Amino acid sequence: MATIIEALLAAIEHHQSGRLAEAATLYGRILEADPEQPEAVQFLGVLWAQTGRPADGARLLRRALALRPDSAGGHSNLAGALQTMGDAAGAEAGYVRALRLDPLLADAHASRAGTLRDLNRVPEAARSAQRALALLPASADALVNLAETALAGRRGEEAERAARRAAALAPGSPAAWMMLGSACAALRRWGDAEAAYRVALDRAPGYGAAWGNLGSLLAGLGRFDDALAAFATAEELGFSGPSLWSARGNAWLAMARPVEALADFDRLLEVRPDDAGMRWNRGFARLLAGDCEGGWPEFDWRRHDARAEPPWRRFAQPTWTGGDIAGRTILLYAEQGLGDTLQFVRYVPLVAARGARVILEVQPPLMSVLSGLPGVERLIARGAPLPDFDLECPLMSLPRAFGTTLDGVPAAVPYLRPDPQRAAAWGERLAGGQPTEGRGLRVGLVWAGNPRFPGDALRSPRLAGLRPVLDVPGVRFFGLQKGPGREDLKRVPMPSSFTDLGPDIADFADTAAIMANLDLVISSCTGPAHLAGGLGVPVWVVLPLSPDWRWLLGREDSPWYPTARLFRQTRVGDWAEVAWRVADALRAAALTI
Repeated sequence: MATIIEALLAAIEHHQSGRLAEAATLYGRILEADPEQPEAVQFLGVLWAQTGRPADGARLLRRALALRPDSAGGHSNLAGALQTMGDAAGAEAGYVRALRLDPLLADAHASRAGTLRDLNRVPEAARSAQRALALLPASADALVNLAETALAGRRGEEAERAARRAAALAPGSPAAWMMLGSACAALRRWGDAEAAYRVALDRAPGYGAAWGNLGSLLAGLGRFDDALAAFATAEELGFSGPSLWSARGNAWLAMARPVEALADFDRLLEVRPDDAGMRWNRGFARLLAGDCEGGWPEFDWRRHDARAEPPWRRFAQPTWTGGDIAGRTILLYAEQGLGDTLQFVRYVPLVAARGARVILEVQPPLMSVLSGLPGVERLIARGAPLPDFDLECPLMSLPRAFGTTLDGVPAAVPYLRPDPQRAAAWGERLAGGQPTEGRGLRVGLVWAGNPRFPGDALRSPRLAGLRPVLDVPGVRFFGLQKGPGREDLKRVPMPSSFTDLGPDIADFADTAAIMANLDLVISSCTGPAHLAGGLGVPVWVVLPLSPDWRWLLGREDSPWYPTARLFRQTRVGDWAEVAWRVADALRAAALTI
């Protein structure tokens, strides 16, 4: 018996130090000698749950509970395995059972916080983590869960403070350092995040989750070979499962490789078929690959993602999915960015043509430019009281309702039109007393999007990224940039051929009126690019290596905008090469004027 106890202690030491293969071997040998050894059964179950085999882990943990049914720790461990399998409700019930047996079990309170987060019960999750800390103030595990709860609530600074306390209390805890890395990543401090992940791996080289997180970080930084190596290491160490598949799938998307991303997303959804966020990701990947038929239904899962912030809107009225609508009143409404709204309002006249009365709700900044949109019976600013209606449909679900394919995009332009009086006034101003003949190209420039958009740092070249374009002779450039991107004008020297119109642009109707007087708009992936495309104005869009799904891959044109030309990065973050190609194309165009 002493031999088994010694082996068990050695196995636990391997387990806690991250030497998971050695731990699994010892647990297995113990169970060969004594199949009913409860600690070995339980700890091997925990190990399997940690290393991508949660179903096998749950089976062993149930066996352990059959041996010790009143074990609060056993119920808590089984709940952890269920949580890993995506069964948040079952995990929550398991933690409740554990805490009935032992209300002072700090680890169960701490782990329950994670399940409550998965159930989108974030305030309860925070209370559960705080309860764990009250029971065990020096609990690094509780602090890690508190940090993770803060991250779920998008409170990065709070998450970092909790993670740093955990790392200070337990400097040998790889989980504390990994959480610190995740907190720093949420705050976009990439160097600090990588350093923390590597400390976690120094503490536990076999910590698969940390290898997965490091892989995600490296992919986001464009270090794709290193990212794939990190994911491969995680799998070699036995860590494979939903979290790894999700991280690697998103990394494949960052590499603009949707086919490989779909393989990982499909594996995850075999285990968690109702994971709304992952179904949404799969829709993104399919649409990026050009698969509209498979993509639109998956993309609609975004509305079922309980973790979305802000939450998706819910109405008592049914959602229109493409059936007979004649004589009924439908609410069509914006749901995401300004550019999304400008792209998909093209469907509004098509809905009206089916005999519906259309109420269109949009973001307040778009009210003026959409005031004359055909087919709209009533235009409402988001936040204003809504009239009665029979059906609802977000604008971005209309392509599915109409069965849109790449060959069947309703792409007739212009479907947006400028106010004639504003266009005339801006035309006089832009002419500046110069004759209309021989004046050279008039080009509008937009270099940054909304910085609150999670991927804006990758998609926006900023002014410095496009600066070589401004050296093309024979072109008059007009700055159309609004918002925080205007701060770039203080840092980048501008040529005399550039005129900044930003301070005098009151709204999107002004921008549309200016564009009506331009020969070309050059823009990053942001609202004005969609405005130019909807107006039928020639628009050149500069895109990151991994673009938004609507721009597809490997083509210079867009099925959504006949007047668009796309200039894509060939390397993550390399805007200089893109700018030189744009400049060469602009130089050639200027020679024809």
